[in-house]
Amino acid sequence: MRDYVTQVQRCSECGAAPRPAPEIGPYVELMLDKNFKFFFASEERKDLLLFLLQLVLPELGIESVTLGPQEHIGREPGLKNSIFDVYATTKDGRRIIIEAQYSDRPDYLDRMLYYSTWPISEQINMGSKNNYALSEVYILSFINFALEHDSDWDGDFVSSYSVREDSNGEIMTRALHFRFVELGRFNKTEEELKNVREEWLYYLKNLGRMKEEIQPTGKEKATDKLLEAARYAGMAPKERNEYLQNMRNEFDIKTEKWYALQEGLAKGIAQGIEKGIAEGEARGRAEGKAEGKIEVAKNLIKLGMTSEQICRATGLTPEQVQAL
Repeated sequence: MRDYVTQVQRCSECGAAPRPAPEIGPYVELMLDKNFKFFFASEERKDLLLFLLQLVLPELGIESVTLGPQEHIGREPGLKNSIFDVYATTKDGRRIIIEAQYSDRPDYLDRMLYYSTWPISEQINMGSKNNYALSEVYILSFINFALEHDSDWDGDFVSSYSVREDSNGEIMTRALHFRFVELGRFNKTEEELKNVREEWLYYLKNLGRMKEEIQPTGKEKATDKLLEAARYAGMAPKERNEYLQNMRNEFDIKTEKWYALQEGLAKGIAQGIEKGIAEGEARGRAEGKAEGKIEVAKNLIKLGMTSEQICRATGLTPEQVQAL
């Protein structure tokens, strides 16, 4: 079994299934968090961030945003620091954390909940006695995968959460909101796009995988600026090297997951074979024992013993003896 497992685990080296490898096209992969920060957390491209927020959170009527600090130091020694992709405040005081997540993580939702504690706690200053009035906090997350929902969930590709009463859904507070743009559920083709919002979500998900450059249309200045800023050839040498390293790191993670999957499959196959052999041997022993009883019973019949005597001697049922 060990040789077989080793052979399956090493199948990538013998050409059975190639190792995942990054591909560099004309545009960068925007959903890698460091690239997302580069594009949307800079004063130079703050207008792109504002346009994205207006597309995804139109109900807030956001007119302007102010970029805030991305790194938040743990409140006590030993507590984990938090580094947001983008942290912005609107003109009316709403705080918005914008995150991009390329690969699925089992603890991702818990991490978003932890992030939400920072813009809440920073609103309460020392000396503010009995004053806990909070401005709204939004956690806006663009994820390159799909969340698991209950079977009766009727959303499309955007899921929203707030703090509500369990039985009837009444709102406890309007201070905290979570919005997840699940690009893993956004499967429209370029021909199926109906509006600028869908166009931007399509680019967020697919721009890094495109093989050819898109010609500017001039219809939407923000979209043309996004496409121009995302051109790989337009990046400075230092930025390009950082981008390539980010891509290598991400695909190293994918490769590790791929190898883990291969190893799990190999072990599962090997265990299945071992179990099958063991069950076959046990079944063979049982069938051999049953056949032995039948041969003994046939000989006892020839000797003229009664059915009752034969049952006691062999353990067969009267029906089995009668069938002989």
